Amino acid sequence: MCVILDTNTFHKFKNPDDEDMAPVWKWLDNRNGKIVYSNTEKFENEWERGGMSHLRDQMMRAGQLKLVSEGVQEKADELEGKTASNDEHIIALALIAGVKVLVSYREGDRDLFDDFRDKNLVGGRVYTRKRHAQRMLRQDTCP
Repeated sequence: MCVILDTNTFHKFKNPDDEDMAPVWKWLDNRNGKIVYSNTEKFENEWERGGMSHLRDQMMRAGQLKLVSEGVQEKADELEGKTASNDEHIIALALIAGVKVLVSYREGDRDLFDDFRDKNLVGGRVYTRKRHAQRMLRQDTCP
């Protein structure tokens, strides 16, 4: 299974001992799943600003990151103005890659949470805390 990592949780994700992110790291380390990432300008800028570039490269080498490029920017452009959040790039990546789980922060972007859960968009779920691990972090079905 694949997940998308929201930028508002980078500060927590960078700490593998964070109680809510530890299950995500365990899931990644056991090779049960991957984080899906796109190299569109918006993703690149967010990961750079969030201090995640080095970690992104490490995860790519470790097989914990899946790069999806084709069609993401076009889908994000198509979604412009059709989402409550300003995160069309995340919704686009979820749709193109078939990802149904977003890893985010509890006090995250409510509009993005609503967009991600919207059955007319992604119809997915949002992982925010360790108690979500058992039902959201499942075996790897990430192609």
